[in-house]
Amino acid sequence: MENSSNKIVGYVLLFLGLMIIFWGIYFSYLIFTAKKEAPKVFSYTSEGVVNLNKEDIEAVSDEGIIIDKSRLSDPNYLKSLEIQQKGQLEDAIKDQMGNQIKEIIPEEFVLKLLNLSSWSLFIFILVFAGGKISGLGIKLIKN
Repeated sequence: MENSSNKIVGYVLLFLGLMIIFWGIYFSYLIFTAKKEAPKVFSYTSEGVVNLNKEDIEAVSDEGIIIDKSRLSDPNYLKSLEIQQKGQLEDAIKDQMGNQIKEIIPEEFVLKLLNLSSWSLFIFILVFAGGKISGLGIKLIKN
């Protein structure tokens, strides 16, 4: 009696493990053939992002470093001006590089890549678990 109940449980576990594996493979097929979209684990919201119009940009760029002509003979003042200029130059370079990177690699591409990667990791875990469950079922059937 115990042997037949072990075989029944073994077949149930084998069937369950295979169903988990085939379900994961089927949905992966749908996602990678673009019939279904990958689950959105990662998303981008534009909250907190300030969009500047052209007038705002011109107003910001017209502001420069305020130079006190009476202190031009002070070497420390000249060094602080130089540091301010370098800081502005570095900020301008960072902004330009950021804009170029956004043009080359759009945010939507990165999000899709992250979502597909997370789906692939999930399916790997699911197939591994399904294999272990099926393996337990096979052991029960053999005994």
